[in-house]
Amino acid sequence: MATSTRGNPSLGDILRSVGVLAGVIAAIAIVFNLLNDPEPRLPDPVDYQPALEVARAEYGYDVLAPEPVPDGWRATSVDFAQEASGDRWRLGFLIDGEQFIGLEQTDGEIESYRDDRLANFHPDGESTIDGVTWERLVEDDDQPDRVLVRVDGGALTIVRGTVSYERLEEFVTMLR
Repeated sequence: MATSTRGNPSLGDILRSVGVLAGVIAAIAIVFNLLNDPEPRLPDPVDYQPALEVARAEYGYDVLAPEPVPDGWRATSVDFAQEASGDRWRLGFLIDGEQFIGLEQTDGEIESYRDDRLANFHPDGESTIDGVTWERLVEDDDQPDRVLVRVDGGALTIVRGTVSYERLEEFVTMLR
């Protein structure tokens, strides 16, 4: 007498069915995620004015920030610290939705700070802005950052960004 396995699947049949079902669910999830990928989330803006006021009152050099800040620019980072190695000020902006411009200043251990922050950069000429000479540096990278740097009054100022030198120069003219 012949026996039928109809209605009594083997373990192999069950595993194959589960594998096919898992594959279908994974494919649906991937397609759903690709079609519903939200736009990248922009960093939250920061209010840097209180930190700027403190730094300007307590630091021994002219602490700079752009004034006025152009429409569409978003301050996304601020950092300042008074340490034995010097007073440090950093301020970063997201511009045009995806480009970055940042400002860094310190009055302590200028050479070592510069070497640390600009280790992967090499000289790329000079910019003269309002009669003041800034050294240009460019990063060794496929999508390089550019830098304008100078030492004045015992403080190092670095203006760094993913933008052209011309945009960095415009930023420098806004610094007060």
